[in-house]
Amino acid sequence: MTELTPQIDFDHLNRYVGGDIGLTAEVFGLFKNQVDLWSSSLVPDLEDDSWEMMTHSLKGTARAIGATRLAQICEEAEVLIGEGKRPGAREVFVGKIEGAIGQIMIEIQRWEYRQTILKMKSETFE
Repeated sequence: MTELTPQIDFDHLNRYVGGDIGLTAEVFGLFKNQVDLWSSSLVPDLEDDSWEMMTHSLKGTARAIGATRLAQICEEAEVLIGEGKRPGAREVFVGKIEGAIGQIMIEIQRWEYRQTILKMKSETFE
């Protein structure tokens, strides 16, 4: 099922980067690096400290680009440690995090594609 709701709040992001296209691309690059770094290691049987650190880091990088849904999912996942660790809950949240990241990556790819097209058009008319 494809979700039609935007996963990135571009108004938030534009306020954060001042509408700078190059800075937006850099922020997206940082997000992708963080996702590569943390998401592949985010598995349900992690030690509590590692689980909390990874979900917290993903939450922060999600907030930076205005990915509020992913940030909320990570915030809910952060507390699945110690007494708050319910059987099967981490498995569910790993799936939710992966799904949200996949949707965000699609939006980033669409944004990058639009920027490429706009650049090509502007170079054509110079």
